[in-house]
Amino acid sequence: MGPVNHPHLAALHDALRDEERTAQDELGRLDRSDSDEQIAVGHAWPPLRVRSAERTGRAVRVFCAPARGVSLHDGLTPGDAVWFTVHGQDRPGTVESVEDAGVEIRIEGDEPPDGAPANVRRRHDPSTFIRYRQALERADEHRSELRSVLLGDRPPTEVRLPSLLVGLNEAQQIAAGVALRTADLALIHGPPGTGKTRLLGSVLRALVDDGDRPWALADSNAAVDNLALAAANEGLVVVRIGPLARFRAEVHALALETRVREGPFGQALAALERDLKRTWGTLEGHRVRAERDKVRDTAREHAIASAQVIATTFGTLARIAPTLPPPGTAVVDEATQAIEPAVWAAVPFVQRLVLVGDPHQLGPVVKTRQSLLSVSLLERLVARGLPMPMLTVQHRMVGSLRALVSDVYGPTYVDAQGLPWGDGAASFIDTAGKGAEERDTVTGSTFEPAEIEVVRDTVRALRTEGFAASDIAVITPYSAQVTRLRALAELAGVAVGTVNSWQGREARAVVVSFVRSNPDGELGFLADERRLTVSLTRARERLVLVGDSGTLARHPRFARLIDTIAMAGGLRSVWE
Repeated sequence: MGPVNHPHLAALHDALRDEERTAQDELGRLDRSDSDEQIAVGHAWPPLRVRSAERTGRAVRVFCAPARGVSLHDGLTPGDAVWFTVHGQDRPGTVESVEDAGVEIRIEGDEPPDGAPANVRRRHDPSTFIRYRQALERADEHRSELRSVLLGDRPPTEVRLPSLLVGLNEAQQIAAGVALRTADLALIHGPPGTGKTRLLGSVLRALVDDGDRPWALADSNAAVDNLALAAANEGLVVVRIGPLARFRAEVHALALETRVREGPFGQALAALERDLKRTWGTLEGHRVRAERDKVRDTAREHAIASAQVIATTFGTLARIAPTLPPPGTAVVDEATQAIEPAVWAAVPFVQRLVLVGDPHQLGPVVKTRQSLLSVSLLERLVARGLPMPMLTVQHRMVGSLRALVSDVYGPTYVDAQGLPWGDGAASFIDTAGKGAEERDTVTGSTFEPAEIEVVRDTVRALRTEGFAASDIAVITPYSAQVTRLRALAELAGVAVGTVNSWQGREARAVVVSFVRSNPDGELGFLADERRLTVSLTRARERLVLVGDSGTLARHPRFARLIDTIAMAGGLRSVWE
């Protein structure tokens, strides 16, 4: 493929190169920090020791464990590219699995000796950047009605509403009509708790009934898992493709590996695996391995060919799209989270694109400032004036929590019938006068010690009220605050993460630490109102906000929020 000619696609191509350089620079800066700081920010794990190593073809699976009593943070996860260092030698590897007892890492070369001390730190992996640039190059050469719509050469095809789908409310029926009858592009606005996943399951079912073999796509594994389960609940044969270790446990039954193992070639493949272990290192072993690989490839092709729905992330799709059976439609969930080049990976292979998301929630995570990549494809299309029907009936939050975002979603965003109001569900603990905002010297992220104490005490109080640790989430905009909160013994079993990582998730009780506390009223990226919207819509029953009103209330929306909670009797001072 040659240079990209279309101006918009070329600009995205250049933005990807800038983003890759920024990511490399950040990793380089972390590599130059000392080991304790690398561990604290999730760039590296604490020192490990090799427990065993096993060769599988050209690769070596290494099993390592930390020292007794040392836990491994989740800054590194399965699928991440890492440097595996033994005796001062860096070797490229990939994290395969992470368990309480230790980790499995796949590396190239010789097996490290048992008992050897090892270090693992994050490595730059250019593969996704390369594949997304290739996707833009492919899209530049591709011509279709969908491409013309996405690039603004013509409007989407007019919609004809279908017959009613079972179990959907009126707003969902309208959205389903758009998704099923538009020939090229459909946009759907799915605010928090409005049954978006159920709608998409029904849409996928209807597409399959109409002879389509759709793709179910999203940027994150969590969102793809939700789509896969929604389709499976509709009785569809779903194949979930990607690293198994990144799937939720209940999705494992849908995974390609599971379909292969339990399919018609499973027994033959298992027999060949046993023969390979018996003959490893011999000439017979080379023959068996070749036969095993051939049968495994055939089994995978059969499983994919038998699927009614293929579910995967854009990162995986960019690698495998040309090998998949061609779909008619790609359904994209959480479309505002994906950078635009990711979605273009699907465009040359489909006739219709259904983008579902919420422009009032967070966009793509981009490291380069003022990057074109920070505006998702869905946002760009909405800004162009394309119609986007909205789902309006929310089932997640008690009514008083939904009311906190009524100024964002408007009067049509209402509670489902029978949903309780939830008096006293929201509270704000004001840390004004006690704040001491600090910067993490390694990451540049911000943390606030006084709020860490308040969060700890708040979680204790929630546990006393009867909330289990697994019912509670603690979220904050800043990674440095996350690192320090996770270190608290009182938060054991409590989900702690950034606001960005909690988009699309929910919990019975949510504690939000806003962190910013300074005399200038400086909010940084907390001033992005979408981040506040996500923070306010994760809780089902109880929401506790912790912040410095003197700093936050200089922003109009924070001021209105604090006033609303105060009028309901939920404002408390940390000094009380």
